[in-house]
Amino acid sequence: MVELSEYLTCVKRLSDGLNALKSTNLRASQKAVKEMTLLLKTGAVQLEDQYRKTLAQDSNPVEPLHFITKKLPFPVLADEKVEPIRVLADFISDTINTAPNAQSTAITIFTEVRGNYISNSLSSLSQATVNNANGRNVLASYEKGDNGISYYAQAVEGIFSAEYENVQKLWPSDSWLKMYTQTTQPAMTVFSNTIRQLNKHIVTYMVTECFLAFDVIEAVTATGTRLGSKTGERNEFVDALKPIRLTASASFFELLEDLKRKGNAMATVPLDGTVCEYTQNVMARLRRLTDYPGAVGGLLISLGDKNWQSPYNPALLTNLASFDVGADGNLYIANYCIESIDRMFDILDQKAKLFIKKQQQCAVFMVNNIAFVETAIKRGGLATILNLGGGLAKIEKWRKRAVEEYMVPWKEAAGYLLDMTYTSKAAIQVSSSSKPSLTSKDKEAIKEKFKSFNVLFDTLIQQHKSYVFPDKDVKAMLFKEITFISPLYGRFWDKYHEVVKDKHIKYDVAGLQAVLASCQ
Repeated sequence: MVELSEYLTCVKRLSDGLNALKSTNLRASQKAVKEMTLLLKTGAVQLEDQYRKTLAQDSNPVEPLHFITKKLPFPVLADEKVEPIRVLADFISDTINTAPNAQSTAITIFTEVRGNYISNSLSSLSQATVNNANGRNVLASYEKGDNGISYYAQAVEGIFSAEYENVQKLWPSDSWLKMYTQTTQPAMTVFSNTIRQLNKHIVTYMVTECFLAFDVIEAVTATGTRLGSKTGERNEFVDALKPIRLTASASFFELLEDLKRKGNAMATVPLDGTVCEYTQNVMARLRRLTDYPGAVGGLLISLGDKNWQSPYNPALLTNLASFDVGADGNLYIANYCIESIDRMFDILDQKAKLFIKKQQQCAVFMVNNIAFVETAIKRGGLATILNLGGGLAKIEKWRKRAVEEYMVPWKEAAGYLLDMTYTSKAAIQVSSSSKPSLTSKDKEAIKEKFKSFNVLFDTLIQQHKSYVFPDKDVKAMLFKEITFISPLYGRFWDKYHEVVKDKHIKYDVAGLQAVLASCQ
């Protein structure tokens, strides 16, 4: 540092002497001016070379993943290098750059050397991110983290943040933003180009790859927000995301259209009434949406409630720079998810009636699929979100409707057990045992009721046992529903079993309850 200081003093004296000599305008001094100018130029070249070399010593490219995976801060210029670099930069800017034919500036050298360091350090992540997207199986939906964009964004944040710290140590505060922007611009340009390449890929495979768009938006928005708070530069990441945000906004309508296409294309449904693959795929898709609440919620807010029902129109978008990730965003997600589920149930109901046909079997199919949806919601993180929009209550309505359809033949059986007052000719006479006094015609009617009930009850029990209920809670729920028949039968049997012959009564109360219990 002492040698550098002495050298700078000599160059400064030379520069001052040259300026003084030039100010005389004497023809006799022209030769001396020429010689001193050459000396100053040589000194300038040497100082710039020294400045460049000093910067380069701490500007070898690094491996970003090393710092990310180990949660280490990205390196900054060594403390012992900061003062020499600052002194050289100040001297070059204040003294050398005023000399004629000055080769460069301290700012240019700094942004070139450090800009190359940043770009070279990040280049492998840029290429890996694009290669990963292009090499992925696009028939399967993208899962969060499948692409390296989050690592890339973290690396950008880490190395940009470290560079801003360097700038703060070396330059006056009024130059910080300018120096930071110029130094990081080459790497930022590559980063933006990478996002554009990902966007082209997503547009081609919208239905499965739109989740990559959400991943990009979520990761890059977080990076931009944190860096913006530190550096004051808030626009570059917003601008970089504009194309992919437009694509992501268009994906919501496309997902609904794909739901309809795939549903209408179903050539059959499980004839045993179990959960179909279509239901599983739709719920997996909605679960993926909840992996990106900030991105999805903000995009839906910008799009506007229910505007996802129509093809995407950029004119509908509000200011993309405003990005709300609060409760309103979750409410929009809830509205979108419940609309998707509602459309899915409607398609399943239509397909069940087309392929299964029988009402009770259709009801079993719907109950099983609805139960799967309810379980998927509880396990997949959708429950909290759907509560905001009353979505769980809407799903409950579908479940009640399916159960009601399942119970239609059971209610028909219950109709045979309705307690009636038989008045064929006169009011019924009740004996001391409180049993009705029936005419022969009334007794025949009671016999027919027992016979009809027995046939239908046996059929319903056989059918109930034949149905497949993958979810034990569904089986328990339907068992509880059908046991309503037991007290009705008990009252009917108690009132009429002594007035008709036993051959017409297949079950006593305990026997019927035992048969029902076998359905558990």
